[in-house]
Amino acid sequence: MIRRDAGGPDPRLLPVLDGFRLQPIALATIGALSLGGAGHALADAPTDSEAEAAVILDTMTVTARRSAELAKDIPFSLTTVGGEQVEERRLHSLSQLLQQVPSVDFVSNMGMSNRTLRIRGVGALQKVSGDDTSVVINLDGLPLSATSSTMSLLDIDRVEVLKGPQGTLFGRNSEAGAVNITTRRPTRWTEGYVRGEVGEDNYWMLEAAVGGPLSETLSARLAARTSQMDSFVTDVADGEPVVRPRDQAFRGSLLWEPSAGTSLLITAGHEEQKDSDVDYLLYPYSDSPEVDQPSGGISDEHRMDRFTAEFNYELEHAVLTILSGYSKSDNENTTPIYEGLTYQRLVGMKPDARWTTQSDETIYNDEIRLSSKPGAELFWVTGLNYYYSDRTWDNRNTYDNYYPSNPYNATIDRDFTTESFALFGETTIPIPNLERLKLTLGARYTWEDKDYQAKWRANDSNPSPLRVASDDQSLSDDYLTGRIALGYALTEETNLYGLFARGYKSGGFNQEGTNFTYGEEDPAYKAATVNTLETGFKFESADGRFGLNGALFYNLVKDDHLLGFDPQSMATLVENYDTESKGVELEGVWRVGDGLTLSGALTYLDAHILVDGDDSASAVKDGNEVPEVPNWGASVSINYIKPLPPFLGLGAPVLNTELTNRYVGSRPADPQNNFDLDAYNKLDLRVGLQEKGVEFYVWAENLLDADYDLYGYHIAPYYPGGLDARIGYPGRPRSVGLGVSYMF
Repeated sequence: MIRRDAGGPDPRLLPVLDGFRLQPIALATIGALSLGGAGHALADAPTDSEAEAAVILDTMTVTARRSAELAKDIPFSLTTVGGEQVEERRLHSLSQLLQQVPSVDFVSNMGMSNRTLRIRGVGALQKVSGDDTSVVINLDGLPLSATSSTMSLLDIDRVEVLKGPQGTLFGRNSEAGAVNITTRRPTRWTEGYVRGEVGEDNYWMLEAAVGGPLSETLSARLAARTSQMDSFVTDVADGEPVVRPRDQAFRGSLLWEPSAGTSLLITAGHEEQKDSDVDYLLYPYSDSPEVDQPSGGISDEHRMDRFTAEFNYELEHAVLTILSGYSKSDNENTTPIYEGLTYQRLVGMKPDARWTTQSDETIYNDEIRLSSKPGAELFWVTGLNYYYSDRTWDNRNTYDNYYPSNPYNATIDRDFTTESFALFGETTIPIPNLERLKLTLGARYTWEDKDYQAKWRANDSNPSPLRVASDDQSLSDDYLTGRIALGYALTEETNLYGLFARGYKSGGFNQEGTNFTYGEEDPAYKAATVNTLETGFKFESADGRFGLNGALFYNLVKDDHLLGFDPQSMATLVENYDTESKGVELEGVWRVGDGLTLSGALTYLDAHILVDGDDSASAVKDGNEVPEVPNWGASVSINYIKPLPPFLGLGAPVLNTELTNRYVGSRPADPQNNFDLDAYNKLDLRVGLQEKGVEFYVWAENLLDADYDLYGYHIAPYYPGGLDARIGYPGRPRSVGLGVSYMF
């Protein structure tokens, strides 16, 4: 973080690569420039010399190994984004943040329930269930999936993106990595902010937070946000936005510190998202994208409540942490089964059909651990973890007048439970007589039980001779994950490392399985494993002005998952495939001086599917590229902060500007590699004028109005000689707006 001089400027918190706040560097050919702004109000206009002196970095402390330590000492690759940067870049959701990190791929394919998150090409080829998650999202110590999380980033202290298997310390479903989110804690001084924005498409947002002491030992913090924005997709029937997405998030926290080294932090939050999903559009999209669906034919609502409690007690030579978390999420989605424009092309008519899915998930997570004190020569952490989840996935109010034999033309109840217990530990040991060399050893052993129950009852319009069906399955698994790494301090500024890590994603049950409605079996899908090799370096100049990190990596995945789906029969098929990915990452930051900072990253990734012979019911061929994973990814920013002379009654104005570009290379749309999604650049701008605690700013997302796809899918012809269809969803076109904030 940037150290603030008393009475001086509060410069923007810059991107961090481990010890620095990082935003990816890009190919010079992208040609993107970024002028960076300040995260907090400036009390007084700094002189040039003061601004220069303010660019002094504290070394970033992270909890990527479940204990506070310096990021530069961690023997694997991670990217840390601080809360001020989240605000400055208007990253209101985790999906927006992750889409700015090369080698991380986030796709929401046909709705919230089908969110897929991959890191370095590792993850499900097509998700089989809500539990088929390769990257765990850890929010204040509570593990969530991309499906159960609302993805809101409200009043965040920092986000750590950990690359490579993280099963040692973050547990189940971290085969590809982990995202560690820490919200802002209550402070011992009163502080807060109020922010509002308006923009195109009837966009508006209000956000506020306040925190401070309640007594000598008790502090509190409250934060809230509400927003709304019309969809840029319209309905062909009336030309109105097909949905009007709305988001709300609230959080409160209490921090009790009865003595030095003892604390109890209790956090409660509630989040809602409404009308955020449109399943798909027929490609090619028009300049004003449209869908054809019944009036009121699409709606969704997602709610989440969560509670966490973290107790820390400092012993003579260790820190004791007891963590307990609970979350409850509910989701309901209603949508037409057949979008009119697509099925006019496929079958020459607009079928009448609709389905509603309802799901909820309850999660309990308890952990107790001991760890070394921050700054100790010997790093270590060890603990016990218990996890339990109960998730439902139900179909209600479904009808299909086009294909009455649709197995979803029924009432379906599904229930999935998971219970796991784990022992874990990791240590970094200096090698005797080789003071610059350190050995890291980490392991976790997990015992896991899963149960699945399903009940199916055909609707009256369904002609199936089988009117009622059920399925009841269970599985048990135990597995070892871990890593071994060597770190070497080449100089005081440069650390080298190499590691081997093993990740694991347990097997489970097909969330969309319907074979049992025909009296057949819906077999459980296999567990997936990954073996990873990584070597890299981390450099930080002595004056903190320049940092550069690089990594080479190789991943071999066994039996990752693919859910095949036939839109003609609505049948599903679960398959397992091996994949292989290798690549290189380069990330850095250069604080040039005079308020100018350059930062960014470049990634090359080669990820392929391995098929033994022609054994593929889904027409996936050996050597096909992993879907939605580009070979090249990059982003670039040039940040600048400029004190201005007094004008228009402003005594000490400061111009804060930021322009950032993300480049995403071409990538295959599906595992069959039927077609590619085109490469694109997305350029975002923010320009603010700040005076003391008040800032007025303008912003633009997708400034150059680039056309790009969020995902794509191929539908084969329904009959010989018929037409096929390509469906997907476009990115939002250029959107501009105004904002004002007050910080105190």
